[in-house]
Amino acid sequence: MSNHEYNTILSNAFSEAEKEIKKDGGKKYLNKLNASQKEWLVKVVGKSESLKAVVTALTTCFVKKIEDPKQDIRYHKYELKNGYSGRTLDTSYITPFFKSHFRRLAMKESGWLTRSIEQPHPFTKNFPGRIRDKEVKTAFLDIVDDIETKKADSQTYLISLFILLIKSTSIEQTRMDIIKIEKGITIGSIVDALKIHFFNKYSVSGASRLPVVALYSIYQILIKDISRFENKKLLPLRSHISPDARARGVGDLEVVDEKGAYFEAVEIKHGIPIDSVMIQDAYDKFKVTPIKRYYLLTTAEPNIKQGEEDKILEVVEEIRNKHGCEVIVNGLIHSLKYYLRLLNEPSKFIDNYTKNLEIEFSKTTEIKKEQIIKWKELLKLLLG
Repeated sequence: MSNHEYNTILSNAFSEAEKEIKKDGGKKYLNKLNASQKEWLVKVVGKSESLKAVVTALTTCFVKKIEDPKQDIRYHKYELKNGYSGRTLDTSYITPFFKSHFRRLAMKESGWLTRSIEQPHPFTKNFPGRIRDKEVKTAFLDIVDDIETKKADSQTYLISLFILLIKSTSIEQTRMDIIKIEKGITIGSIVDALKIHFFNKYSVSGASRLPVVALYSIYQILIKDISRFENKKLLPLRSHISPDARARGVGDLEVVDEKGAYFEAVEIKHGIPIDSVMIQDAYDKFKVTPIKRYYLLTTAEPNIKQGEEDKILEVVEEIRNKHGCEVIVNGLIHSLKYYLRLLNEPSKFIDNYTKNLEIEFSKTTEIKKEQIIKWKELLKLLLG
């Protein structure tokens, strides 16, 4: 089948899914599935951000079956009898399509580069691939079996999958309800909520981005209220996963003067104690700039790596004498408490942090839906 025809299967299904969502949120179309079929898809989509390879493999199976109804899609490798190359189909068509339409869920190259999927065994119910979530693994294999043994319709499955994925990845599904923030909320309760949000055990990556977004949300207020930042500008957040190392600048947060020169920056580590090597690495990034102050903050406790205390003081003093920049090493939680005390209305921070989480979710793949949902829960407890 040609490139055009494979892409037509995918785009037609996606367009149909969008139409159904506009009609009634896709409810009527999803009713084409029986209760079990719907439950299987919902389980897969529910873990789509943490198990991208499963979603990719499932989509590949659907598309292959639509293209060639005679092909047994369980046999996803040429080395299997009467098999086909799921990896080739995925690499050439499925993953590129996901990068265009479901960027948050797209693999870098192929789902078949994931050990749990690339096993040289058919996708039968005794498939040995170690998919982390047993319920998702069972649902995935049940769907493939449903198509091959019970002749379920792949087209219906594909459109239904896209309906669920569009709804799941939509920013509207994560948008916070407008909540009235009481001025009397305590700094302690805000910090407690942030600690839970940062250190919750998520099934997806992205937790290291949360402290960065939190501190950025405070800096947005400080830059306007603190005289030290008069005529200074807070630069937009940079992506942690930018393929261009130069795009990272000198820190996670960066403040520049009216001429665009670096004035202050913050580098944030999540769960990693600071050592002298980190400070030297930071200096290598900012030594050619006129920066005045540089913070190295971490969520780790203790903040400084054991045995590195004297060496850190030595390196910090050396940088101050050589460059003039004041390097400050501290714990992020302690810094958050201090900065919140500087705010006239600490409750404004909550509004900023909430909005910035949504913005990051919509702009990048670093903040995940699971983390947005957790913050929603914490907001209800904090403000309820």
